[in-house]
Amino acid sequence: MSEKEKQAKRSRNSSVFRGLMHIIVSVLILRATVIEAYNVPTGSMETTIKIGDFILGNKFIYGIRTPDWIGIPWTNYGFSVPYYRLPGFEQPKTGDVVIFRYPNDKWPGLQIGPHDPSLNYIKRCIAGPGQSLEIIEKDVFIDGVQFDLPEHGRASKLNVYDDEYAERMIFPRGIGNRDYFGPLHIPAAGDTLVFSEVNLDHAVNVISLEGHEVTPGISGQLKIDGESAESYICEQNHYFMMGDNRDNSHDSRYWGLVPESNIIGEAIVTYLSWEQTEPNLLKRIFKIRPGRMFRLIN
Repeated sequence: MSEKEKQAKRSRNSSVFRGLMHIIVSVLILRATVIEAYNVPTGSMETTIKIGDFILGNKFIYGIRTPDWIGIPWTNYGFSVPYYRLPGFEQPKTGDVVIFRYPNDKWPGLQIGPHDPSLNYIKRCIAGPGQSLEIIEKDVFIDGVQFDLPEHGRASKLNVYDDEYAERMIFPRGIGNRDYFGPLHIPAAGDTLVFSEVNLDHAVNVISLEGHEVTPGISGQLKIDGESAESYICEQNHYFMMGDNRDNSHDSRYWGLVPESNIIGEAIVTYLSWEQTEPNLLKRIFKIRPGRMFRLIN
């Protein structure tokens, strides 16, 4: 092979490599900012979304976020970085199926679920900033108006907790149980929480989710970043999320609210679905559920 032919071959190889890198970078940028695929491992949204559904999420509608994590794609090796969110077309509203980062919240002495903020959750937005939520015998009311169970949701009236039963793991403490909950006001940016007038668990949940260190103070007070305070002005909008499988969902009734900074996008369509209980990966191919493929999520 002549030197000219060798140079031509190296040039072709270099072009192929650059083209491949452009594709990889483009895919990663799209994945980080516009659209991303998700797998559903739990049944908390059944049967709107079933275990084994693979869905696409729209990360554009609520505002594109710059990457907040740098590392090896599709692994947990990396580190968090500051991010910026561009203005979106709309905010999450009651009824939207929302993808969000698990809120890593804690109250001293109380463990609220598995604290892993790297996890992406998919739940339905039930109430948003400025709204009041109450659950009565499993029926959900937003500002006094009933929010009907979604078409494919589940909430059996054959097993209802007593309205006097204080469920131990419910959050905030003392607000009821999964079937009788609230009323609870969902804070909006600019709202003032007066600690002598609100549930302290609720206040701590909001303050800590907004990035502040908060600890108990004397009666009617909390310490925020080391300073005693009797009130707090909310910096973000917050949201209350629930699974459509209301009797089998670990959601805002158990770990608190979702701040706007944790919102990623909206679930839009199921692009693939198969029976995930089959342990053999090859056999799963023959258990694809074509009837669930390319279904809009609503």
